[in-house]
Amino acid sequence: MRIFCRGFNLYNQLDLPDKCVENFTSSFKDIPPERLHINHTYSVTYAKEKLMVYCNIASKQPIVIENLPKIKQITSNERFILVLTECHQLFKISIDDWKPLLLSNFFDTEECIKMISSNSKISVAYTDKGCIYNIPEKLDFLNEDIVDIQTGREHCILLDKSGNIYAFGSGSRGQLGTGDLNEQETPILVHALAGIKIIKIAAGGWHSAAISADGDLYTWGWNGNGQLGLFSEGDNGVSVMATPHVVDIHGCLDKRVVQVACGSKHTVVLLDNNFLYGCGWNKYKQLKSDEKDEYYSFEFIADYGEDGVEKVICGPWNTAVMCGPPK
Repeated sequence: MRIFCRGFNLYNQLDLPDKCVENFTSSFKDIPPERLHINHTYSVTYAKEKLMVYCNIASKQPIVIENLPKIKQITSNERFILVLTECHQLFKISIDDWKPLLLSNFFDTEECIKMISSNSKISVAYTDKGCIYNIPEKLDFLNEDIVDIQTGREHCILLDKSGNIYAFGSGSRGQLGTGDLNEQETPILVHALAGIKIIKIAAGGWHSAAISADGDLYTWGWNGNGQLGLFSEGDNGVSVMATPHVVDIHGCLDKRVVQVACGSKHTVVLLDNNFLYGCGWNKYKQLKSDEKDEYYSFEFIADYGEDGVEKVICGPWNTAVMCGPPK
């Protein structure tokens, strides 16, 4: 696996020497990770059955977190890492001491945790019984067909195998897609996308995105920095869009969107020709190396046509691309 990163790197979370990485640069080369989660002050990777944390320490060497079973999924926020193991155990690792703590008291003993997602103010777990936990609270919701969970700073969106999206948490900036700014304590169907088969979802700081089976991109939520990509050059549009809208990526009407990732205030998509486009906040060059701080429509970022992109990842103020072996 090859990783290319750009953007904010003040705490060495991209494993590169520059504090601001202005172009996509090969990173994490010593032990290329199978999984990567980027946060404000650190990144956590999983490679060769080792969990490692990259942060601003004197030795510049990653912290290796040991004594964990084989890992299925990792997620993190500013305060801790959550690790889900292949045997369905959930561990919490505090950034104060980097010691794993098994979380076992919050869940029904007959349930196995299948998926997790975490952000600044919300951590979510989904079980094999179709239950959702806003850890530690079990929500009044049951759906055994959930296939993906994505969390923003204060909200969560869920995708089921039929292509329906559910959302809960804070809706103060329209990030739930329900057409209003109300909070939802339990998951509610996003009716604006009902009847459209959604296959992929992403959540940013206060915005959300989805890809349909037809390759169309939908965005909604906060647009204060252009992260919805809905408006043309010179037209900043509205700051909040509480209902999902389809996005026109200029000059790419014949191309399908195949991946989407959201940072705190930016959005990046991969098209089926392996071209990368992005919009939103660009202060730390997380999108492009020019002097513009914001893009209100999707701009071409990079051509990964020969690199076999496997995943696009956004940290809060960073962007990363995971590629397979060279062809």
